[in-house]
This record gives sequence, C-alpha cells and structure tokens, in this order.
Amino acid sequence: MPEPPPLELPREITVRSAGRVANVLLDDYVLATVLAEVAPPAEPAAVARRIFEVQAIVARSYATARLGRHRAEGFDLCDTTHCQVYDPARIRTSKLTPLAREAVRQTAGQILSYAHRPAEALFHADCGGATASAEAVWGGRSVPYLMPRQDDLDPSVHRRWKWSATAAALRSALAGDTRTDVGRSLTGIAITARDESGRARQVTLEGDTPHAVRGEDFRTAIVRALGVRTIQSTRMSITRSGSTYAFEGSGFGHGVGLCQAGAAARARRGESTDAILAAYFQGTLVEGR
Repeated sequence: MPEPPPLELPREITVRSAGRVANVLLDDYVLATVLAEVAPPAEPAAVARRIFEVQAIVARSYATARLGRHRAEGFDLCDTTHCQVYDPARIRTSKLTPLAREAVRQTAGQILSYAHRPAEALFHADCGGATASAEAVWGGRSVPYLMPRQDDLDPSVHRRWKWSATAAALRSALAGDTRTDVGRSLTGIAITARDESGRARQVTLEGDTPHAVRGEDFRTAIVRALGVRTIQSTRMSITRSGSTYAFEGSGFGHGVGLCQAGAAARARRGESTDAILAAYFQGTLVEGR
C-alpha cells in the first residue's frame, strides 16, 4: 500500500495582533506563540529547549488544524487565548529567544496528526494530576487523542490552590453570563457530577433562577469577572461556611491535551519530545520529518 502524501502546511497565516491584521510566516508565528505560552527561565538549557520543542510542535499543529477559525472576520487566528497567545514583541525582548528559535528550527515542518489529519493539539498550564477529555469539558463529539489520563508524575509537580468568596460576589460574577445568572440571590452551589479525571462536570446553582451548568462554564463565568487566580481548575471541591464559599483544587486551566507542568517535569527526567507528546496525545503521530 503506497504511503499517503505528506500533510500540507501553510507557508503563511493571517493573524490579528493588537488590533491589526498581518500575514506572518508560519514559523515566525510559532516562535512568537511559543515564547508567549511557555516560560521555563529556571531550567537548564537542554531542558528548556526540549520544552520549547514540545510547545513548537503543539503550536504548529494547532495553527494548522484551526486555520481559518476567524475567516468570517478576515483572518485565520487571533492573538488571545481564544486561539493561542501570539506576542511578536517577545522575540525581541525575551532572553530565551535563542533557545526557542533553535527549538522551532529543529522541529520545522513537524506537526501532530491523527488519521493523517492535523491534530487539534490543545494545551493548558497544569492538569493537576489528571487530564480531561474534550467531550467532558465542553460537550460535543469525543476526540480519540483528547481523553482522560492520570499523569504518572510526583504529585508535587502539580499546583494546589485555594480561594474563597462571598455569595454576593459570586452572584454578581455569575450574572455576567445568562447560563449562570441566578437572579437576585445565590442560595447554593454544588458539584452534582464529576468526570473521569475528577473534575466538576456539572455544577448546580440555586437561587431565584436555578441552573445546572457545565463545570467549565461555571469556572469561566467566575474567572471572566474576578480573575484567573480565582477558580483555577474544575478539579476542585466546594464548601460553604455561612455566606462564604471556599474552593480548593489542583491544576490550572481546562485540563485537555498537553499539560505544560507535566511536560516540563517529563523533560527534566529526560523524556524525548516524541515521548512527551505521546503521553498527552495518545494515538497521534509526529509527521513532517
């Protein structure tokens, strides 16, 4: 059986950055994105380069798979977390640019694929000890390479966090989204379903207008109003004392795909770029060598 033809990567992509739309060479985009999305300043050079290699393949894969995401607005990708953070100024200002540039060069043309199509290489800061499936977090179809997996690393690799807020502050934050707006009073918050990774799959909100919402939608409403250091992950528990709700959990971000904290730990213990990617995107291949 003949080998399938190589996957075709775009030479340039159209990016909206700081309100302006520009055509950017693919690997210039990858370099600026890698420097914006991961920062391993305290690592030995070899470890930092490996982390950058992993992120470069992920960034290139994501850009190729999501090309034209903003086509209706006249460009391919934006410069925010809606797509990937893209900050070309980092290329001029970061002390890590030489390492990142070398990682991009070493991985040039390489992307993750599944069934000979570019993989949607999602990533987040810290899975908290277990990654989640895309379907559990956002609904929709199951993606074979974005499935839950325990991260077989020392638990100390992953962050723990705590945060608390009054019912009044939470009610106000939840009012910013029709899916979570409970009206004039918030009388209860409870996790009523969890996914395989231990994340809150469904959160029930009690008030004038009760809601049962996805855990990630609940987190997004709070984070949008009160900041990213509030509910850092849906891998959490909730307790109440009077009018105050206390949240405690592990991880940072949605938990789907590459766990950057875990990838860095694997790079420190000497795992190869391919092995790190295989740990978080099972069943994918690195094409383009």
